[in-house]
Formats: sequence, C-alpha cells, structure tokens
Amino acid sequence: MESVYLKWSGRGCHLHVSEEAFSREFLEKHHPLDAAFAVVEYVVKMVKPKLTGVAIGAKIENKMDLKRVFTLPLSLHRQLDYSCVCFKPSEIEDFDLSWANPENFEHKPVYRDFEKGEADELAEKALSTVGGYFKRVAPMPSGSVRSRGEETPRLGRFQVMALLQAARCFLLTRDVEKSKSFGLNRAIFYAWAKHRGVEAKKPPSGKGAVKPFEKPVEEKNVFHLGNEAAYLSEDGWLTIGNTKQTPQDYDNQIARRISEVIPYEEAWRRALEYLKKFPQEVLLDQQKFFNQVYKPVRDSFIETVYRETGLREQR
Repeated sequence: MESVYLKWSGRGCHLHVSEEAFSREFLEKHHPLDAAFAVVEYVVKMVKPKLTGVAIGAKIENKMDLKRVFTLPLSLHRQLDYSCVCFKPSEIEDFDLSWANPENFEHKPVYRDFEKGEADELAEKALSTVGGYFKRVAPMPSGSVRSRGEETPRLGRFQVMALLQAARCFLLTRDVEKSKSFGLNRAIFYAWAKHRGVEAKKPPSGKGAVKPFEKPVEEKNVFHLGNEAAYLSEDGWLTIGNTKQTPQDYDNQIARRISEVIPYEEAWRRALEYLKKFPQEVLLDQQKFFNQVYKPVRDSFIETVYRETGLREQR
C-alpha cells in the first residue's frame, strides 16, 4: 500500500495508515474511530498467529494511547536520546538505531505519500468482520426495553459518561444544546484515553474559565468548562479531529440508546439530581468529576435508575 509508513519512536515501531487513504465517500458512511479501530483489530488478528514463535518478546496490540498519538515525526523522546524518524516498510530490514540519532538522523517524509481511497476495501472488510469501535466500547442491548422480571439490561460506560458529562455542563452553563455536544465529546475522548495514567492536559487557569452558572467563554475556538478544555468547530460544536459532535449526534448515540432501557427523560432528571449533590468545585474540576462523580456509578447508574423506576411503577 502506498499509504502505509513506519515510525520509530524510541522504544518501538509504529505502523501508520495515512488518514488520506480513506475516501470522502467512505467517511460519510462510517465514523473515523470505527474505521481506525476495525482496521487495526482486523490486521492484529491476521498477523498475530504468524508472529508466534518468530519474534520473541514482540507485542502487537490495538491500543489508543495519548502518549503515542502525540509522538510527532522528528520529535525527541522524553527519556532516550532518539528522535522520531519515518521510513517505508520496504526499508525495515535496513533500519538501524543510528537513523534516530538526533544529531545525524535519517528521516523521510513518507507520511506525504498516499493513494486516496486505497484503504476503503480493507476497512469495509474489517468492519464487517470485527465491528467498529463504538460497538466494542459501548455494546447495546438488543431489542426493546425488557420486562421488569427479566435480567436488568446494561449499557456501556460510554453512555453513562456522556449523560453525566452533559448534565454537568448543563448545570454549569444552562445551555442544553452545547451540553449535549460536550457530553458526547467527552465520552469519545475518555474512551480514547481509557488506559490508566493517560490524562488530558489542563488548559491555563484564569482567563476563559467558566464561573458557576455562566456560559463558557469561547476563545480561539476552544470551549472551557472549569479547568477542562476542548476544541470547537466553526459552527460552535465540540470536535475531536475533524469530526464534530452535534446535539443530533448525542440524541442518536446516547439518548436513543438509553431510551432502549429506560426513558431518557428519567435518566436525565436523575443525572441532574445526582450531580446537584456535589459542590461546584467538584463539577468544575476535571479529575475530581471523574473520580468522585463518574467513577463510583459508571457501572451502576443506569441499572439503579432502571430498578427504582420499576419499583415506582409497581406501587
């Protein structure tokens, strides 16, 4: 494939498929995270058996890690005396660690080489074989809401995070549409950075911070909520990469799926009630919100509402 290149980061080699390898038509049908996850997962499944017994100690994995995402070409390793260099797969047998010497590196801008739509067929096959990212992160119950006598259905943490983040934003801004965008955006971000020890960088304190129950300041296309920040699209919705999260996306991916288990209006009301129990300093702090608000109920919130709603209906 013309669109494939390798990147030596200092402790390992990253195999990249150019984002330009996917056509506009393909991306209009599939979410970029679904495509990326499926392609990597499919390739891992295909090559892992062939590596057994061949490369001792080699590890290949489908892992999203912020520390690696921001390893840019020619950037310096934070611990080792190496720079990040790129080269073509055909050069792998010639590769030597001396290529990464910061004082005399050997690097080629091969990330500029791609063939538009080259990865479409692979991605379609991968999606049909292993499924997309959101299906794995947030598996949904099949069919409609189950009867009260059956096993309690469960949603993934993805929907719980989005719901609580949206409720958090609403309590601080009173902007329901922006809150939906924020909720979905944060759920995608935390799913992407789910591994422990990977944290979002906090924006500078002071200017741009949201005061309780005031609308956030939009400065240089950045949305601030307390000490947390996310990028905005030109039309004002939160965005990750080139994909924006609109209120309609929230309704389709979060509200509709919650409604398959319990009425969304009930889940929203209970989320607001739950968050109001916490001081505003907790809601305004990214880590305090995650650890004190979200984490204790991430696996039980929907189930609790489901059971309590059923008990109320039986009275």
